[in-house]
Amino acid sequence: MTTATTFTLFALAFNIIVLTPVVTVLLLGFLPADQVFGPVTEGRQILTSIYIAIAVVSAALIAMHLMSLPWAMPMSVALFAVQITYKLITVPMVGLSNPVVITNLVVVVVQAVALFVLWQAHQRIVAAV
Repeated sequence: MTTATTFTLFALAFNIIVLTPVVTVLLLGFLPADQVFGPVTEGRQILTSIYIAIAVVSAALIAMHLMSLPWAMPMSVALFAVQITYKLITVPMVGLSNPVVITNLVVVVVQAVALFVLWQAHQRIVAAV
């Protein structure tokens, strides 16, 4: 397994590690959910659905990588690109005082490192050709 794949698997697993307690709190309606995400609304339910989708897709991508499917890496890159974009957009829209935004930025760092390692590996391959 390459370093780029290892970092990608870590970033995908990190998605699941972060999202599992968040989704649990949102689905069960624990008090921290209301304090951070506001009251239960259709919008919050949509956000919960998106979080579940990201966790499920992350798990599926881990399986695809372990099966060495060639399209697992481009799919992972696409997932990270979408996540990094929306997570960075939360900064000017919500502000840094919200714990969700801070957590988003931690996830962005992990995914950006994975993408950087992948980009470096790609550059080495291109240079060798």
